[in-house]
Amino acid sequence: MMLVIKIISVLSLAFYLAYLIRGIIGFSKTDYFTTDPTALNKTKTAIIICARNEEKNIEKCLQGIFSQNFDKELLEIILVNDGSTDNTKEIAGKLFSDYKGAFLIINNTENLGKKKSITSAIEVCNAELIVCRDADTYTQNENWLKTIVSFYESSGKQFIIAPLEIENGNGLINQLQFYENSALAIVTGGYAYYETAFLCNGANLAFTKKIFEKTGGYKSHIGLNSGDDVLFLEEVKKVEPESVAYLKNTKASIVTYPLPTLSKLFKQKLRWASKFDKNPNQINAFLGVIVCLVHLFSLIYLIKPIFTHHIPLFGIIFVFWRVFIDFLLLFLASRYFNKPVKWGWFLPLSVVYSFYVIITAALSLVIKPKGTKGV
Repeated sequence: MMLVIKIISVLSLAFYLAYLIRGIIGFSKTDYFTTDPTALNKTKTAIIICARNEEKNIEKCLQGIFSQNFDKELLEIILVNDGSTDNTKEIAGKLFSDYKGAFLIINNTENLGKKKSITSAIEVCNAELIVCRDADTYTQNENWLKTIVSFYESSGKQFIIAPLEIENGNGLINQLQFYENSALAIVTGGYAYYETAFLCNGANLAFTKKIFEKTGGYKSHIGLNSGDDVLFLEEVKKVEPESVAYLKNTKASIVTYPLPTLSKLFKQKLRWASKFDKNPNQINAFLGVIVCLVHLFSLIYLIKPIFTHHIPLFGIIFVFWRVFIDFLLLFLASRYFNKPVKWGWFLPLSVVYSFYVIITAALSLVIKPKGTKGV
């Protein structure tokens, strides 16, 4: 029995390492996109923001967009207030009253969800390129939009995965999210290089109106409360897989806030997990199983010596390679985003993250998110 467990653990670790190393290689081979900030763009662009009860974040989000170094004659901003019950509508209205460019505020009388909200905005916009943003994000660079549009004009790619950062604050929960997001950034870009992208985030995503209409948008999964990003990505890959690209340039990055509590974090993960069985790309489910197995065995090899009073060499080697590849991902991400990593959290989080993965996986088997909205 022990031999079988060892074989399974070795195979799972081998797949895990191969999967991450391939992502690292792909990311390293991806060209860093450069553009002239003084060059003129020519593409009509719409920024679509869905907001529900974002009175604390909407001002910073919009102000960052208003200050972009981009021709306002080519830009329209569409804010969809998705049935907010706070002051999101009033704050946004006041901010737009001083804005000199083209804009539209769509007020849903009830919470319709992100997919229906984005669809309604795309139907009324006159843009060639759609850039989706979440209301709880902000920009740190005035050339964020110019970088995305310039990449589109240069590459012709119709589905552009732009980078996303999480604020690097203090505390276990913040660092847990920061570490995870940093590692996923490398994997996201790496697999896009091979034209096999399977990750993206709707908080910072660009695509053409043409590809949205060609794929039918969100019609195949409109009833799910998540998937406006990865499930839409799979629809695009069905018709034009070569049109998907990762934009490797930190000027195109935006920042989002970490969730403040473990409860909210688990709810988010469960909502994301709800789309796994709806995803036609079975590689996602396979990788999910591999990741869970690696973290499960990591915990077993870490906890077992407490009861046996013996530290097996096999367990040490297993945990070393799992931790080493995670370290490599974080190191590369810190260099890419040019952001310091709080390495003092690394080893404790290596253990905590394994518990986090296993608990999330277990909960996803018994808890299904209610509702079909989810902005």
